[in-house]
Amino acid sequence: MSKLIGITADIYLGEATSINQKLMDFVPRPIVNGVLAAGGIPVGLPCLPVDKVNQLFGRLDGLIFPGGPDIDPNFMGEEPIPQLGVTNRNRDLFEIALIRTAVAENVPILGLCRGAQVINVALGGTVYQDLNSQYPGKLLKHKQAAPGDQPTHFVRVDHDSKLFKTIGDNVFVNSRHHQAIKSVPNSLKAVAKASDGVIEAIENKDATIQAVQWHPENMWMHDSRQLGIFKDFIDRT
Repeated sequence: MSKLIGITADIYLGEATSINQKLMDFVPRPIVNGVLAAGGIPVGLPCLPVDKVNQLFGRLDGLIFPGGPDIDPNFMGEEPIPQLGVTNRNRDLFEIALIRTAVAENVPILGLCRGAQVINVALGGTVYQDLNSQYPGKLLKHKQAAPGDQPTHFVRVDHDSKLFKTIGDNVFVNSRHHQAIKSVPNSLKAVAKASDGVIEAIENKDATIQAVQWHPENMWMHDSRQLGIFKDFIDRT
């Protein structure tokens, strides 16, 4: 039987003309198709009240946390800097509760871009509110102007990681982010970095928690290694 994979929805903050209403939940189609191609059944999860989170468990085999807006720095004990982008505290509350419960219930989770950042914050780490203004070193271009399905920089992958077994080393990836992981909690390990030192992937010891900073959902159609991220995740569920 195919595994049921919950995908948390992004929230369109503008007015959606198709329904003449604001705050429309939506799940990115490339992730839906990636889960299907990897053998899973995708299940979209709209932003729910935190007290409803526990009711999702026992029904889902795994969870994917996609990209989206910036993370409210309050969850790291910080005040917002001027370069902080749009945030959505309600989505942060839902996803952080979902991540912590999934970890407690040993339900595998996969993070993509913002998903990597919110997993890191939920488990006690921090992110740069704005990479360009806060990073101490010289940066690559991490918010590419190239089409989103095209890779623009390389990442080095830890050879002792589960991610390395999936995609190998020196992987050419796309990049669309201005926040990034800063400090990693003890329960996780940084397992990939760009040449400038920016953390590009994290996982725990058994890879029931794994997350990447890039967008494999936009590349799997023409890069089998990126589809492998989805396949191996579903195999772990």
